[in-house]
Amino acid sequence: MLKLFFSWTGRLNRARFWLVILVWWLIRIGIPYCFYLYYSYPAESLDINDVTVSPAVYESGVIFSVLTLASLLSTLSASVRRLHDFGASGWWVLLLLVPGVELIFTLIIGLIGSDRGTNRFGVNPLGENNYYIPGANEEMRVKELIDLASLYEKGLLTREEYDNTKARILKGQ
Repeated sequence: MLKLFFSWTGRLNRARFWLVILVWWLIRIGIPYCFYLYYSYPAESLDINDVTVSPAVYESGVIFSVLTLASLLSTLSASVRRLHDFGASGWWVLLLLVPGVELIFTLIIGLIGSDRGTNRFGVNPLGENNYYIPGANEEMRVKELIDLASLYEKGLLTREEYDNTKARILKGQ
């Protein structure tokens, strides 16, 4: 789960991107609402300027601030990986910090489809059309070599087929 919410490398498909966004929206809206319900009973005060009435109100503000920072980092990392998924640079994520642009930017990157196969940022997270592009992704080359060795060990390839295919993969063709 930490990789889903706080990793900065690789690719992230649309469904998981929206999952990260939805979780943080629910947390950032739901927790203050729960504090509001708890502290809105009679004889309690929610006056922002008067935290001395209830220290718990101040503490809830601290908790909310920590959650806001965590959600910002998580949203930025998910957006970087989402940008990587369709081949864009992660530096475009700086648009999330521009007021008035962040919602439009989130919608745009959340709706653009993934690059098919591998790109310079990694393998398609959905596993669809993952094929080796010479020089683009070493992960796919290693996966092909492992699959090839598995086929040879099961006796499905002759030694000559194995050696020829292995040489082709290592050359990047």
